[in-house]
Amino acid sequence: MKSKIITWVALIAVAVVSTASVSQMKKIKYSVKKMDSTWFVVDERNRPLPIEANRKDDIEWSAEGSDLLFQFPDKLSVFFTKEDGSTVGDSYYIEVKDGKKLKLKVKQDAPVGRFVYSILVKKDGTYAEGSSPPVIIIR
Repeated sequence: MKSKIITWVALIAVAVVSTASVSQMKKIKYSVKKMDSTWFVVDERNRPLPIEANRKDDIEWSAEGSDLLFQFPDKLSVFFTKEDGSTVGDSYYIEVKDGKKLKLKVKQDAPVGRFVYSILVKKDGTYAEGSSPPVIIIR
């Protein structure tokens, strides 16, 4: 009887810890779109704010109106994995077609800091503005 109680307590503890870990991860959604005559990287409320992410968070960018070319300050594999945890490769850039989404997960061991990245808007041959230039802050 005593061992059954200990087992149940252990299972409950594992469930509580697992639930707490999952609830701390968040999905961050941004869009790249033209507003007036300027391309912006904006949050869900159309604000050009820096992306603030923690390790293990999911970040999603939507391409609205043009194919995009994202360029990061280091290899993608330094910062991200795909949503399913598989590798994104060692490129510094990734292309996203108009109407599609770029979905990446911040790696558990991603460097902490403030990182400037760029997004080339192919349709107009210009760069999207965000927090001028776009910034990701990883904590």
